[in-house]
Amino acid sequence: MKRTVLITTSVLVVLAGFAGFWLGQRQVTLDATGIINAVATQHVAEHGGDTSACLGWAGKGTSVFQVKCGEITYLVDRFGNVTNAPEDEL
Repeated sequence: MKRTVLITTSVLVVLAGFAGFWLGQRQVTLDATGIINAVATQHVAEHGGDTSACLGWAGKGTSVFQVKCGEITYLVDRFGNVTNAPEDEL
């Protein structure tokens, strides 16, 4: 096999790998109002209550945002995953 064909093929394979990795990354845009509304709706569906009783603020560590509905605090990470906050981390 000619050297130029091998180099060209190698470069194309590497570029295809980088493109696949870049396109495969999950891109999520988070805005404060959307986060609070989504978490409040989930909270009301599970526990009842009123969506206007939820309050949100910037998170700490791996959580980008925190939302408190009643006595429960939810953590939202950069991918939009919602988890309950352990009491000792607040």
